[in-house]
Amino acid sequence: MSKPIEVNFEWSKELALKTSKLYYDYDMRHSNKRYMGWFFVGLVQFGIVGALKHNSYGLLYLSTFLVVYWYYGRWFLRKRMLSRFYDKNVPRNMDVHFTLDENGLHGNNEVVAWDDIIKVIQLDEGVMVQSQQNALFFANTAFKKEGDKTRFLKMAKEKGKI
Repeated sequence: MSKPIEVNFEWSKELALKTSKLYYDYDMRHSNKRYMGWFFVGLVQFGIVGALKHNSYGLLYLSTFLVVYWYYGRWFLRKRMLSRFYDKNVPRNMDVHFTLDENGLHGNNEVVAWDDIIKVIQLDEGVMVQSQQNALFFANTAFKKEGDKTRFLKMAKEKGKI
């Protein structure tokens, strides 16, 4: 058994919003939801043709609104909702400590077994762990020792989570 990996960071509203944005962007790039945006763009094209040929602007306005909402408004509204939720329900700036080992992630008040982890996502900014309960984000700076991030990713790959 290898030595456990230590992860320490301060959970704040900014980190919560950053984590949500990173997961949102990842999900939009890697899920079937991205095709919905393409569908709305196609509607804009039909709207332009309808507006030019038949002087009918209804579809153009509707489809343009849907495209703007899909690519810009969704995150803005989600961010406002998360910010309000965080302000009302989450304690301010908590120190978080996780020990990562062969059995799972052992945190301040919780244990996340490897079986409860859906997937581990490697990002430039760090590592996102999507479990059945929530998503955790470990920034590159959260890993205590150099090479721990690589060890964790190797462990996740061995467990079939990457």
